Amino acid sequence: MKIHLAPLQGYTNTDYRKLYAKYFGGVDKYYSPYLRFEPNKELKKSVLKDILPENNEGINLVPQILGTDTNLFIELAKKFENYGYKEINWNLGCPYPMVTKRGFGSALMQTPEKIKQILETVLPKINIQLSIKCRLGFKNENEIHSLINSINNFSIKELTVHTRIAKQMYKGEANPLAFVPIIKNSKHKLIYNGDIKTTNDIVELNELFNNKIDSFMIGRGLLMNPFLAQEIKGKIYNKSEKLKIIREFIDELFEIHAENLQPSHLVQRMTTHWEYLSFMFDNQHKTFKKIKKAKNIIKYNIAVNEVFNSN
Repeated sequence: MKIHLAPLQGYTNTDYRKLYAKYFGGVDKYYSPYLRFEPNKELKKSVLKDILPENNEGINLVPQILGTDTNLFIELAKKFENYGYKEINWNLGCPYPMVTKRGFGSALMQTPEKIKQILETVLPKINIQLSIKCRLGFKNENEIHSLINSINNFSIKELTVHTRIAKQMYKGEANPLAFVPIIKNSKHKLIYNGDIKTTNDIVELNELFNNKIDSFMIGRGLLMNPFLAQEIKGKIYNKSEKLKIIREFIDELFEIHAENLQPSHLVQRMTTHWEYLSFMFDNQHKTFKKIKKAKNIIKYNIAVNEVFNSN
């Protein structure tokens, strides 16, 4: 079974990915947060830095791109090919209004013919493999079937489907039942994504899909329980082992961020990580509240020590 770490903007950058691989492991493929390309706008150096091969050694990373301009699509694909990447991922799933109002991300699912036209233009001109990540749809779950009909005859490496529609954002429940007809209709290798938080979730999905899916993308579930990928693969840790590893991970992440961020920004950045990591502790709400109240580095370190000493 293959586990993919979903790209989460603001969380899973190169520093996080490398430390995740070092301390937790179990992930077979990582995706970069999307790189948005638009006419007359160059990618920021900070964005490119995140996907440079030398900053992702030992990581099976797939750069993810967002946009519709075919010339820039081809240019970026060739850039990644020159970097040595074997695959790029096209984001057709981002639900955020700042993205969809530009006609990017999940908004494209409303126009499968446009997706088809872009693929017809781009694929003959690139050598790197292309995979796609999408949702069930923008406004309704039936849009996925039009997308599948449009791309079935193209050479796509993989299709990852997040089983929500864009209007849900990340709220409500994913709908794995809607994935069942996709298995029947799609000619491409499929990856399931949506609300995987426990090993039992994988068991239930395998039963629902009759063991026809061997790859799963997990986002928030891996941030909430970074041991989940290993647990799915059968490796079990006791509580003390987990706490020791988490402490080493979060301390090293702090040190790396401290090299690049001002103190106030550093505390804010660490707090975003604790928003999910707090689920690994006995009282998640109390744990996160304690970290969130810390407004400077001294108070942050005191709060972290209190959290670990009380668990």
